[in-house]
Amino acid sequence: MTCKLCLQDKQLLKKSHIIPNFMYGDLFDGDHSLFKVRLSDWSKQKLQTGEYEANILCANCDNKLIGGLENYACQVLYGGKINGVEMRNEINQNGVEFTYAKGIDYKKFKLFLLSLVWRCSISKRVFYKQVELGQKHEETIRAMIYGGDPGKQMDYPCFISSYRKHNELPAKVISQPTKFRHDGGVAYSIILGGIVYMYYISKHSVPQVISETVINEHGELKIVHMPLDQAKNLLNHYTQHRVFPV
Repeated sequence: MTCKLCLQDKQLLKKSHIIPNFMYGDLFDGDHSLFKVRLSDWSKQKLQTGEYEANILCANCDNKLIGGLENYACQVLYGGKINGVEMRNEINQNGVEFTYAKGIDYKKFKLFLLSLVWRCSISKRVFYKQVELGQKHEETIRAMIYGGDPGKQMDYPCFISSYRKHNELPAKVISQPTKFRHDGGVAYSIILGGIVYMYYISKHSVPQVISETVINEHGELKIVHMPLDQAKNLLNHYTQHRVFPV
């Protein structure tokens, strides 16, 4: 069978994660399970160790190529010690709180982010059905991942924000990846453990402010901490009905 990443005829794995295990992190409860949330009706379903898919990747692409990217991203996102990486919390002149990081390996971290949305797109599981990159973008991103080419900063940028500091909001969930449009362009959002990943696929529709926050070629990244009202509005919007009072 053909591996979807290297495009070679190889034996494929029976279990490949669409979203890597480390991103569930502290979402697991005492019996090592968590909830996924379908945003159309806010229904919950308990998972054991995430969602697997069979026959999409070979062992080399899954375990070594993508696995190496995951190991690095895990240290960046979940507090591992990386030589040369510095992080600090800041507030800008507009009162926006964010975590500023510098010294990140742009290539590894950007390719990891690309691998996440790409895997959602190639998946046939219903949970990821809204992520459809289309043949052109799917192939472009596949070639970037396999060829180790992260592209430029604004090539498929991913804006990362967080509402984890607001304990009254649900954090122990993974939301169904959702498609939305911005200025006529296509974008996708994934809410995972109180962290929101927003991918802008159509280059012409990327908000200018995004360039100030997404990972750049200098290894700088800003993770914005959402105010409580904004976080509530976001969750209300993606659940399609009001869940939290605002």
